[in-house]
Amino acid sequence: MPEWPGRSARDRRILTYLGTHLVLDRPGVLVPLPAVLLLGPRGSGKTTTLAVVEEWARAHPFAGLDLEAMRRSGATVFDALVELAFQLQEGKEGFRPLHFPSFTLLLMALRAAVTTEDRDRAIREMGGVLASATRQGYDLESLEPFIEGVATAIGGLPVGWIAQILPGIRAAQRLRARVRLNKRIDRAAAAVGAPRAGAGFLVGANRLFHGNPVQRRRVERMLYAAFRADLVAAYTHRHNHDRRTSACLVTLDNVDTELGDALLELVLGARDGPGAGLDPLLVVAAARRPPGELIGAGGGPVPASGDTAGWTGGAFAPVPAGRLHVGRLRDLDAGEVEAHAKRLIRALPDEDQPSVARASAWLGWNVYTATRGQPAATGALLDALARFPAATPWEERLERWPEIPARPAPGRDDDGAPPTVAEAVLDVLLADCDTGLRRVLPRAAAAASHVQAGAAPGLWQGVSGVQQRAFATGGEVAFHPAARYLLLRRLDADTHAQQAASWDGAHAALAAAALDDEGAAGEDAGRVVAYHDLARGDLAAAADYLRGRLPPASPVETWCRDLSYLQRAPARRPAGGPEPAQERYERLVGDPPGDGARRAIVRLLAAGWITAHPGTDPYARWYEDPFGDPYAELYDDIAHEFRNLHDVRGIGGAARAVFAARAREYDELSRGKPW
Repeated sequence: MPEWPGRSARDRRILTYLGTHLVLDRPGVLVPLPAVLLLGPRGSGKTTTLAVVEEWARAHPFAGLDLEAMRRSGATVFDALVELAFQLQEGKEGFRPLHFPSFTLLLMALRAAVTTEDRDRAIREMGGVLASATRQGYDLESLEPFIEGVATAIGGLPVGWIAQILPGIRAAQRLRARVRLNKRIDRAAAAVGAPRAGAGFLVGANRLFHGNPVQRRRVERMLYAAFRADLVAAYTHRHNHDRRTSACLVTLDNVDTELGDALLELVLGARDGPGAGLDPLLVVAAARRPPGELIGAGGGPVPASGDTAGWTGGAFAPVPAGRLHVGRLRDLDAGEVEAHAKRLIRALPDEDQPSVARASAWLGWNVYTATRGQPAATGALLDALARFPAATPWEERLERWPEIPARPAPGRDDDGAPPTVAEAVLDVLLADCDTGLRRVLPRAAAAASHVQAGAAPGLWQGVSGVQQRAFATGGEVAFHPAARYLLLRRLDADTHAQQAASWDGAHAALAAAALDDEGAAGEDAGRVVAYHDLARGDLAAAADYLRGRLPPASPVETWCRDLSYLQRAPARRPAGGPEPAQERYERLVGDPPGDGARRAIVRLLAAGWITAHPGTDPYARWYEDPFGDPYAELYDDIAHEFRNLHDVRGIGGAARAVFAARAREYDELSRGKPW
């Protein structure tokens, strides 16, 4: 599946926020910089957004780490710190290069093989290591304050990897004077409360490095303190420090790992407490789950899944949460999806473009209806639409895109049949769900909400208690409209499923649960039952429910919400492929029995079940079955039926006013189209 293209308006707003912190107002003066955590599930575009940040920040001091990839390769915090220093010292046009003399010296001392049993002999050997480095010409240039202020340390450092990377770091720093080196070592030793001369302090660090896990964690803190001290010195008192105009940007992808936790703990812990001082690091991390132990008490709550925390008036503004500033990566909005649809259409030959006015707006509207801006699903859908043969009608593309083969994953050479686009998208969206849970998510998606699914015992026939518990904690991912659409297609396609695992069985189990335990899921039982009646194709039963509640039996606002709720019921795919919306509408409605009000309700319910709804609808953000009316043919019919309800005898003045307003709204949509 192709990568989602970056540089959406969402990305640009994140860059705007970072730019306000990256450029220093007063060179040579440090100010507090945030550590930003971008939260988002699989497929939300975290890695793509960080790639956009990296491209944008390449002119500044920058380092970027993928901590999941490093973890898989066996890397540790030690490796991560070395890589940060290695990337940050890269020369940039217009910026004075950064050097890490204190950090480099400590690396060399930790790498050295010295005697651990005999302290005096170990000191002589460490001195020999330093002298050898001088003779070999490795840089260790004019050591500025050497790990001054380092009072605590952690550890756990591998050995072999350093032999490869260390010369590259040392090559930028030349040792000028042996005497100056010893003075700096003595100062560093005194700073940590161990006033030992010469190489004695480094011997102590070396012993910790080769000691037990607690001792190695102390060394990690020492190593980070040396790294941070070098950075601070470069910005506050080294030569030409007052000419530095940009902070250092560090991106940490997949920070929700043990390695990521440890690295963030070093960065954030160094900023804690009185006298900790400031540093020039602007940190941007990305994770699927918030590292709660690092956020700590005293900050605001961690943004919950599905909320829009971090976005104020369209601008990116992460909220403080303990030691981090946290913002969720929101889904793309309709305008952003339309912008990507426009790029796709421009790349197509003229004869292959949709033959509809304002084609890019039309396509963006349809795609957004299906995906609600979920980045992975949006990217996959647009890519699939462009890969159909040129003569394929666009309504057929919209209907069939999930079933065409996905693009091969980079580096894979599978012998079997390639996955479909739907399978590839679900693999991304459900990556954190185990295999057992994934098998039951299609039936769960028949529910209107995660809560309703969990409260329906009949839905879980043949499902283990482990899977049910997994659904309770991680199954909500199935209720994003993009995932739910694909899961429901899978449920619809499984014609051999038994009982609750089938389309009709799942909806019957959910309706029965509503009747058995009314209110348990926070819903009116009659409305839930009517919802599942409509999903099973029983249009008459759903219409009878609404007829019985027509004003004045219930307030008009409540009735309109009930209508909208029922119209969000999932629909099975028409047999034989796409069916024009008007034909499907006439087939479903036929000649409905009953009085004028009931006939109007049947037609209104059916038309609204097929087509998409305006943003002012009471359940506008809920799931709706996409592509049933890709050209918005049914808005005239909806407006007409609202006018019929307006004229029903016994409808009060307030209800008439609401029905008239709704009719005018759909009239306007029909004339101007919802896109």
